[in-house]
Amino acid sequence: MTLPRPLAQRSLAHHRAAPALRLAGGGCIALMLMLAAAPAAAQQPGSGSGNTPAGGSSGQTRTITVPPAWQLPSIFGAPRSRTVVPAADENRFVPGEILFELAPDAQAETVLRRYGATLITSRRVELAGTTIIRARLEAGRDLRAVLTQMADDNAIAGAQPNFTYELQQEIARPVSTTASGGARSDVPTLRLSDPAAVRATPAPRRELPPQYVVDKLRLGDVHKLARGATIRVAVIDSGVDVGHAELRGAVAGLYDALGEEFVPHAHGTSMAAAMVAQGQLQGVAPAARLLVARAFSGRASSASASGTSLHIMSAIEWAVNQGARVINLSFAGPEDRLLSRGLAGVAAKGVIAVAAAGNGGPGAAPLFPGADPNVIAVTATDADDKIFARANRGAYIALAAPGVDVLAAEPQGRYAFSSGTSIAAAHVSGLVALVLEKRPDLDPAGVRRLLTESAVDLGSRGRDPVYGAGRIDAAAALARALPVTASRP
Repeated sequence: MTLPRPLAQRSLAHHRAAPALRLAGGGCIALMLMLAAAPAAAQQPGSGSGNTPAGGSSGQTRTITVPPAWQLPSIFGAPRSRTVVPAADENRFVPGEILFELAPDAQAETVLRRYGATLITSRRVELAGTTIIRARLEAGRDLRAVLTQMADDNAIAGAQPNFTYELQQEIARPVSTTASGGARSDVPTLRLSDPAAVRATPAPRRELPPQYVVDKLRLGDVHKLARGATIRVAVIDSGVDVGHAELRGAVAGLYDALGEEFVPHAHGTSMAAAMVAQGQLQGVAPAARLLVARAFSGRASSASASGTSLHIMSAIEWAVNQGARVINLSFAGPEDRLLSRGLAGVAAKGVIAVAAAGNGGPGAAPLFPGADPNVIAVTATDADDKIFARANRGAYIALAAPGVDVLAAEPQGRYAFSSGTSIAAAHVSGLVALVLEKRPDLDPAGVRRLLTESAVDLGSRGRDPVYGAGRIDAAAALARALPVTASRP
């Protein structure tokens, strides 16, 4: 049996074949790859730069070699098996689906037949440096039993479930104001190729309440120094209403990993606006260029949406290929070996990943990707710098940022108050864009160090499991980032 070639990606404007990906090494972490539905290729509205990052990212051309994921130590030091068998109480994965990588010289058809599985797709992904096979188990086959058997199969290099993740935001409270133009209460379902998907929504004039984030982060003064110009920031999320007035002119590229009807969603829209809003709201980095990647599916009327390992990693790889310097990951779920290896590849390319710490509560176990060492995990605070009651705690928390009762954009020109570690992470992603505008040479470690050293210490003295290094201070962070022009004659 010959494995199918990667599916062609669907462009938002037209179809074009997906280029063959060349990998620099072998490894099971290829999780970012093979989606069930071939994603839409990037569209660059008003940009002819293709995959070249605005402002130039030296990390873009860096070659990385990744070892097989099962050879890597666990994030928490546990011994590695070549397979990941979910615990009995773990149900955050797609039932009946398995992701695996073949050992050298092993035949896919033989392995599929052995385990009673049907091929869904197979794909090589650059960030993973490997080929992952996605398969569906026959009815009656137990996923945990199959993964346990694969652990002793020398034809298998690595295997795991196709894990699922949830967006990390509380149900938003609508803003009660009087609008001169009545915003429709329904949210349309459409294709991203439909011009209506990117048509600017007429913004009803509203008397919006004050945006406390502006004062808390001193954005008025900060934007005199930097606005995120030339920096590409990717939001891996649910469907963003890219026609919202707050996002007008900010979107540099669109990607759909789901291959289904597009529904603008509140979560993705609010994350995007928190970073780059430039209408009635003030985003942290209003001049940054936004790369919008939909990897989460959810009803427009719901505050939640879910995405899988493969959809997420496909979106991340697209963002990296489009020159993203910052990737916002405002979702949470189980530890995922493939996602972890993919994030290591992201860091190796000099791209900064920012993630929500999670809304599991003080006693919850660590959530991922926030707990991954290659991301900056962000918790949420309110207008008085008090911690968000439902935020996760733990040693992996790096920073805090405003994330309680934040005035946010929603589809169809609406606004709402939003709370959670999701929008806190988006604020940090915006700040990273400001810092990179002044110091584009900084790598992930340098950005983390700059933000943590300039943070306002909260809670216990020094770093603690509630606030991390403290609440971000945009002005202090920029003061530490020397202007690029300072060294020029």
